[in-house]
Amino acid sequence: MKTKLFILGACAALVLAACSKDENQNTNDFTLKASEEYSIAALQANAMKGLKQKFVFEANGEEAVIHVESGVKIRVQTSTVKVGGQPYFGPVVVEYVEVFGRGAMLTANKTTSGLTNQPQFEDDTRPQPLISGGEFFVDMKTEEGESIDEGAEYQLEVPVELTGGEADEDMTSWTGNQEDTDGDGEADDEGDVTWDEDEAGDGDDDNGDGDKDVPVENGEYILKLKEFGWCNIDKLAEYPNPKTTIFVDVPNGFDDTNSKVYLAFEGQQNMLVSLDHYDAGTELFGETYNLLPLGEQCHIIFASGQGGQWIYSIQTITITVNGIYVVTPGSLVTATQADVINMLNSLP
Repeated sequence: MKTKLFILGACAALVLAACSKDENQNTNDFTLKASEEYSIAALQANAMKGLKQKFVFEANGEEAVIHVESGVKIRVQTSTVKVGGQPYFGPVVVEYVEVFGRGAMLTANKTTSGLTNQPQFEDDTRPQPLISGGEFFVDMKTEEGESIDEGAEYQLEVPVELTGGEADEDMTSWTGNQEDTDGDGEADDEGDVTWDEDEAGDGDDDNGDGDKDVPVENGEYILKLKEFGWCNIDKLAEYPNPKTTIFVDVPNGFDDTNSKVYLAFEGQQNMLVSLDHYDAGTELFGETYNLLPLGEQCHIIFASGQGGQWIYSIQTITITVNGIYVVTPGSLVTATQADVINMLNSLP
C-alpha cells in the first residue's frame, strides 16, 4: 500500500473489485504507466458529441413543436423569436442534447451537483447532490449561423417515464455552467456542468418559495425557458444522515489528468456525483465539502481510457467516516462505451 494512505491514517481500505460483463476484458496483466493515452477527456468529448441532435423549425409567428425520438417535445412560440432585436421569420436550427441516467451522465461527464438559491444552512452554500428529471442543452441559430436572441419563449415537455415513471412535484428549474477544461475561455464538450437553482420570474410557478418550480401535466415535466444553454429538472437529494467525506486511491499511473472517480447512490438512477478534488500530495481523489451521507450504500466508479476503449472499476460500498477506498490494477476492466452505459444503468 502506498505511503499516501498513511498520511491520512491507518484506515482499513476496501479493495474495488471489478464488476464486468463476460465480453469485457479484465486487465490483470495490464502494465500501468503514466501516459496521455490513458486520458478520459477524448472519450467523454466523443460521448457528448454523440448526444447532440439537430432539428429545424420555421419561425412564422405560430407555435412550432419538435418531437424528439425519446418522447421529449420542444414547443416554441415562434412569435418571440428575434435576431438582433428584430422579429425573425425563417428556418431556425436547434442544437439539442438530453441526458438521462447514470450511464450517459458519466460517459458525457454531466454530473448532478448544484447550489440552491434558498440556502438555509451552511451546507446549502456548497454544491450538493441533485436528483435529476433530465439534463438538457438547447441552442438556436439561423441557417446562416446567427444566434437567436435570448428571450425566445419555449418549453421542454419531458415524460416522467424517462426518469423512472413517477412524477415528482418537488422538481425545480436549474441552469448549468459548463467547465472550460483547456483554459481558452470556452466551454468544452468533456467539461462537467455545475448547476444553479433558478429563481422564479414573472409568470413562473413558485409555490411562494421563490424557486422556479417545474409543474407536472399529463405525465410530463413542463420546463419553461427563455434562455439557451444547459438546463436541468432537479431537486436536492436530502439525506438526514450525518455528513462526511471519502477518499479514493487509484492505481499508479492514474491521476486527475487521465482519470475520474464518481459516486452513484443506490436507488437513485438519475444522480451522479463527481469526486473531483485530487490531492497531488496524497495522490487521492476526494469530495471536499463533507456532504456525503454517512451509512448510505453507494457505488464508487473509477473511469479512464486507452485506445478508444474505456477502463473502469465498480464496487459497492457503505459510506464511512473519512473512508479510504483503493482501486487495484487487477480490478480494472476494459469495455466499450455501450458496455459502460449498460453496466452503470443496471446498478441498483
